[in-house]
Amino acid sequence: MFLLLISMSVSGCASKDIVDKNNNLIYQESISPNEKYVDNKEDVVRYIVEVYQENDETISIIAKSNSKFFEPLDYEFYINKSFSKDDITVEWTTLMGSTEATKENQLCVAMVKVKGNEEAIKINFFNKGIELIEDALAK
Repeated sequence: MFLLLISMSVSGCASKDIVDKNNNLIYQESISPNEKYVDNKEDVVRYIVEVYQENDETISIIAKSNSKFFEPLDYEFYINKSFSKDDITVEWTTLMGSTEATKENQLCVAMVKVKGNEEAIKINFFNKGIELIEDALAK
């Protein structure tokens, strides 16, 4: 009975967080690194970065994708001044750091910056793919 009560309360908290974040979405950006290189629409990969305002000092950055090589991430980012949607930028690069993408070297790294803050959040949308390659090389 105790375990059932705990699981119900935890799921209720999770649902509330999702609703609150949806109400505070201040920035969203989506790209497809492979859209012009695939023939089948089902193979199109999407990378999405969303920024939510949690309070005056905290934003939440959520990264998600339909790629099998990425698991959704949620970062809390502390800011030291007031900000607006126009203060947020996302810079996309390839794994090698280039802003120019090719079929063989596609965009997969997002650098989320808030104007006026020196810190930035770096999101690698191919992290899981790198781990698989490293595991294969180790064997």
